[in-house]
Amino acid sequence: KRMNISLTSQYNRQFSLPKETILVIEEDAILSLTMGFFRPKIILSTGLLNLLDEGERHAVLLHEIYHQKNRDPLKLFVLSLCSSVMWYIPILGWFYQKYRMIRELLADHYAISRLQSSADLGSALLKILKKNQKKKLLSFSYAPFADTAINLRIQKILDPFAETPLDLPLKKAAVSMLVFFMLHLIT
Repeated sequence: KRMNISLTSQYNRQFSLPKETILVIEEDAILSLTMGFFRPKIILSTGLLNLLDEGERHAVLLHEIYHQKNRDPLKLFVLSLCSSVMWYIPILGWFYQKYRMIRELLADHYAISRLQSSADLGSALLKILKKNQKKKLLSFSYAPFADTAINLRIQKILDPFAETPLDLPLKKAAVSMLVFFMLHLIT
């Protein structure tokens, strides 16, 4: 009911995507996310489109296209489910958080490499953060634009060669190994 048919068609044509891969909805809230498991859709709100300039919109869309093409919502859902169901294996929660962070960094890298500049992506991220400072989206399986590893994403935009911290938590790894060992003994 809230889909803006004209803008939906315009953005799908502009990015040469199949019909309704990008859905623009009439909504004042700032929304940019990819959701869906088998045919992920990119959801953009008119509030987002009104907030950003053309270059920033392009950067955000390239970021979301990366998530859509790589079916990130499905992968994130499976990892989230595994880490929730197997809570007794603490390394899975760590892995899920790191995986989310890495997928965001890869989507940013994709947009930056396609645009050959980080300016529009960085500007869009800062505008969205400023606007959404006190608002939180519902938590479900989706790949949002400005909701994961914000400080690291900004650091990578400013310095693409900065190291990505992936330090393995030794305590969680040890507990997980112990759980695996015990499960193996039981079966």
